[in-house]
Amino acid sequence: MIADYGSTLQNIFQAIAPNSNESDVEQKVVVPLLHILGYSNTDWQSQVVILQSKLDFLVGQPDSALIKPAYLIIEVKAPSKKIAHSVWQINNYMRHTGSVIGLLTNGYDFRILYNYNEKITTIVEYSQATLIHKYRSFYKILSKKTYLNFTSTLYKNQQNIRLQFLNLISKEVQQEDMFGLFNKAKTSPIPTQQTSEEKKIVSETKEERKSMIITVFNNKGGVGKTTTTINLAAALNKLGKRVLLIDIDAQANLTMGLGIDPLDDLEKQGKKDITHLLTEPRTKLEDTIITTNWGDVQLDLVPSHIRLSRMETTLNQTVDSDRLLAKKLKKHDYDFVFIDPPPSFGKVNSISLMASSAILIPTQLSAYAIRALEYVLDRTNEIEQLKDEPLPILGIAVSMYDQKSSNYNKSMVVRLFEILEKSGGSNKVELFPESTWIPRLNIVSICQDKGYPLYQGEFDNTLASQEKEAAQKVLERYTNLAQHLIKITTGDSKNNG
Repeated sequence: MIADYGSTLQNIFQAIAPNSNESDVEQKVVVPLLHILGYSNTDWQSQVVILQSKLDFLVGQPDSALIKPAYLIIEVKAPSKKIAHSVWQINNYMRHTGSVIGLLTNGYDFRILYNYNEKITTIVEYSQATLIHKYRSFYKILSKKTYLNFTSTLYKNQQNIRLQFLNLISKEVQQEDMFGLFNKAKTSPIPTQQTSEEKKIVSETKEERKSMIITVFNNKGGVGKTTTTINLAAALNKLGKRVLLIDIDAQANLTMGLGIDPLDDLEKQGKKDITHLLTEPRTKLEDTIITTNWGDVQLDLVPSHIRLSRMETTLNQTVDSDRLLAKKLKKHDYDFVFIDPPPSFGKVNSISLMASSAILIPTQLSAYAIRALEYVLDRTNEIEQLKDEPLPILGIAVSMYDQKSSNYNKSMVVRLFEILEKSGGSNKVELFPESTWIPRLNIVSICQDKGYPLYQGEFDNTLASQEKEAAQKVLERYTNLAQHLIKITTGDSKNNG
């Protein structure tokens, strides 16, 4: 029966055009879809007020007798709008309604999201053509049949929990000691079994990690090096990768960009930083790591401190100092390690490159920044001669580019390849695709000044709605950049849409 819906879906999609409005999508696409998914008009509410805004569809009525959330919410946009720029809006709706599934659509693209413990994850995204081709999966996830099975299972589990709780109450009443009842309830077998099962699932699905140690390298300052490092790392973490950041710049911009103050959070609390890791033989990598969290983004950091600027003489006098960091990084459990050195060719820069398995070059599309690439390539070749293994350049990542200056950008790209050709790197250095280029928008520096990656902007109520929409536009590019990096470093195409 499901296979028969191909022509029906085609007819539904033909009812809208790129110039259709949001209401057209609601009435001509979403409502017919709900009907073929098995829902009747009484199964949903429309224009539900949530946080002074109106959610377009809430499917599956919450039940006061049975503690359960709405199963599905749907947020609709006009075809002219990119749904990626409205993800934070539906995320917010899902958290406040407790809904299990979210559907975000503009009639042409359909993104399905899942809510687990208020962490919203995109499951899959379909175009019209792929939805028709893969309608069976779409149906299985969103249909009323699945909704009824979900609520039935939820009901049975709740009844089992209530029965076990009743048995616990009965025992306590017989003992006439009610004081410890709820403490004991917290340690009942149910959560323990659940945690054990979760651990089993994690253990069975964990893949062998392929690690990359990458120096984000450019001797030209002001090209978005630290900003790229922070937000690329966050994007990789959102894609399930464990990431460690190492700040080896005495200015500590990376450290402060993650909300850590070198004076208050490190020096006054007696915590170790990159200087201890480099100058104290007994200090291990784990002794210096600080874990930072923003919602479902977790980044580990080896912080820096201005005292590093006074260590040049000490490092120069240390035997085999160029390999200090490489030795400390021999054992770790990260998918990606990013090292952020200063924009110079000093000692710590050599230490960074000697510890790395690859280089990522961020640059602006400007004459002076592109001119600096020649020196970056020369320095890479010098360091590679000292290493026991190759030091490949993964590619050139464009940041802070002006989307309105297309002709100028094209001329700079031509100039960039001229520099690569002159330096002998044209056959081994890739300019990353335009879909990964990071535009110059104020929201990027605003978030870094506040001490968090762009992803955290979703939860910053001091940001205006226009700023949040701008952040989502940039995050789309960082996600593309992260997916591209995964593809070229691990050959993993699962995360590449």
